[in-house]
Amino acid sequence: MIYERFSEWYIRNYKRLMIIPALVLLTASLFMFITYRTTGRVFEKDLDLSGGTVATLYVPDMSPVQKAVFEAEDMVVREIRAVGSTQLVAIMVEAGPEIPETHMVELINSTFPGYEYDLRHVGPSMGASFMQSATKAVIFSFLLMGLILALIFRKPIVALTVILSGFLNVFEAATAMVLLGIKLSPHTIGALLMLMGWSVDSEVLFDSKLLREAGGGDPKKKAINAMKTAMTMSAAIFASLLALYFVSTARMVKEIALVLLLGAFFDIINTWFQSLSMVLWYVERQEKKQGGEAS
Repeated sequence: MIYERFSEWYIRNYKRLMIIPALVLLTASLFMFITYRTTGRVFEKDLDLSGGTVATLYVPDMSPVQKAVFEAEDMVVREIRAVGSTQLVAIMVEAGPEIPETHMVELINSTFPGYEYDLRHVGPSMGASFMQSATKAVIFSFLLMGLILALIFRKPIVALTVILSGFLNVFEAATAMVLLGIKLSPHTIGALLMLMGWSVDSEVLFDSKLLREAGGGDPKKKAINAMKTAMTMSAAIFASLLALYFVSTARMVKEIALVLLLGAFFDIINTWFQSLSMVLWYVERQEKKQGGEAS
């Protein structure tokens, strides 16, 4: 009953629904613009990208006062605990490139005298090189996805919707990351790249239904059938990612799961309210044009 009602509602309003992705894009763009004007940067980068120093201190406990000493110097403190327990194994202190390593060592020795620690320095050039490689990978991925699907389906609309949907998924998920305070890091960049693949599978599904499936038929019914299959896939993805987020205790895994969850949410909006609506509109116009020429 719910599915039938939703199908009827979608068929009546699929052209109007394209306004929703446009509003989401406008809001995300405005937020990113305000963030850049306010802070001078779009993303706050993780230490692996911005460079700096990481200290691993092997201490049995840490008081709030000791933690506040490092945080007062704009350092990030993370606790490492044993799996399945509250036992503290070590703490990690991250300092940006603007904080001298000697100052960090002095602070560690005065706050935790007598305890062992390891230091690791990350150069900013490594992060810059990684960002350049990731940017190239994103650009080539978008171009190759659009080109391959355009060749397969022989319709420019396919390349347009694939590239547009993939870009919006990544951009809007990245905007949500900034809003939630998730730093840009190698693992979150990897999660953003994964979102591009999610946009392709749904696109291929409804493009095959609307543009390649033989036998004619109502394109709106074909679109609804494709949506039903893809929504089942999306529900399974949401369930698995929610389980991963709540079960895992590792910060890196939680951040990956959260970025993918955000991307999956935006993928529903961009794929079904925008891409499917655009292709469905295109197919109906082509059928009307062919019907007019035949008469």
